[in-house]
Amino acid sequence: MEKNLQKIITVIFLILSIPLAVFSQSLYSVSGKLNGCTKKMIFFSRVIGKQTVKVDSMKPDAGCNVHFVFPDSNYKGVFRISDGDSNYANIIFNKENISFETAAANLSAKMKIIESAENKEYYEYLRKSVPIDDSINLMTDIGQKLYDVNHSKVTPELNKVAKKISALEQEKRKLNNSLVDSHLGYFATKVIHAMLPPDYKEFQKNNEASEYPNENAFLREHFFDNIDFADSNMLHTSVIFDKIGQYFQYFASPASTDAYKKVVDFILIRAAANKDVEGFVMNTLMSTFDHTKWDDVFSYVVEKYLASNTCGDDSKRKKLSEKDNIIKALKQGNKAPSILAADLNGKEISLDSVKAKYTLIMFWASWCEFCDKAMPDVRSIYSTYKSKGLEIYAVSLDSIKQNWEEASRHYVIQWINTCNLMGFESPVIKDYNIWQTPTFYLLDANKKIISRPANTNRLKNELGKINWE
Repeated sequence: MEKNLQKIITVIFLILSIPLAVFSQSLYSVSGKLNGCTKKMIFFSRVIGKQTVKVDSMKPDAGCNVHFVFPDSNYKGVFRISDGDSNYANIIFNKENISFETAAANLSAKMKIIESAENKEYYEYLRKSVPIDDSINLMTDIGQKLYDVNHSKVTPELNKVAKKISALEQEKRKLNNSLVDSHLGYFATKVIHAMLPPDYKEFQKNNEASEYPNENAFLREHFFDNIDFADSNMLHTSVIFDKIGQYFQYFASPASTDAYKKVVDFILIRAAANKDVEGFVMNTLMSTFDHTKWDDVFSYVVEKYLASNTCGDDSKRKKLSEKDNIIKALKQGNKAPSILAADLNGKEISLDSVKAKYTLIMFWASWCEFCDKAMPDVRSIYSTYKSKGLEIYAVSLDSIKQNWEEASRHYVIQWINTCNLMGFESPVIKDYNIWQTPTFYLLDANKKIISRPANTNRLKNELGKINWE
């Protein structure tokens, strides 16, 4: 009896010694009824930028109910309920249980929040703002047609449309401001506020405000004013990612390397308010320019900002630096990386062994639709310039020999035609930063890079400028 009593006392002592915070970490949940449901799987995911990360999934029960538990009580952000397709509804989590009812066929449009102060505000805003957005889009289309019909001239009719759009935008701002004022402290309020661009007319009311010639100039400088970059919880939404895309669309046109660099600087200066946010934005920018023709912008981000940013693991940093070095090595005037691959007869041919005034490297594949369209031009180019001193060194990205052989016969390839049958695992893919086919590199007699024509039309122009005498 004494031993049992001692055990009970010991257990009570251990329980009392556990911090109360442990018991306060109760998990919150989201429950919903999906009217008209089927047995289709329903997914519960976090929203992080443009990505959705699955947390859980289940099939609705016999009553069309679903129930999920939030994995982290301290997490603030947007979660998504979806059926795996484009049918989804976002919900905002900020330390509260959530319950809803909606139609399985249209999760977002039919959403009714039963429990959750944050989401009642969020969906009340959507219910009122979506029709305004639809009207703005309709009036914008009408205005564009008037602008096109009148040959880019501003007419009285176009001015009327512009005034209607402005009135609609002001109506949406009033809606936003009323919700912000009445729900201070809500994370939903912060998300809604961040969606809207800053108000130029309100800004002008400040006597000490800087002067701008027009609203466009104002937005160029103040576009991100409504986003709290210091709050890393904003990464648990799509807002920052969406706004970055909009800023590039509005203020980096016409597209150029210099325009993109200015936008990169503008955004990263603001993102520096929080290291996690800065790291996310930097990765977003590098992903945006990776595998595009804007290699210089990718290198600019890596060289100027990667070294000073402490976020992310060293292995990723090392890979990005290596990629940057590869891009630099492929600049005009540098010697092209060496290639050694076998032809259809199994004979190994090196790029350096090719003796020609000019050499065109062509990366292609049997499965490449754009290669199929380009091949007639390539044959014509070879026929025209072979006798003048041009040689083509083709590298197939096929991994199945039969496919490569059949495509080679189909295209009647007469130039140097190689393949190492490693597909995108081939080292040459990395050496030449190949991300699409066909890709061309034009080299001089010393195998130095002259240019990287984006297509056969530009290749023809390049070759037409050469003095072949």
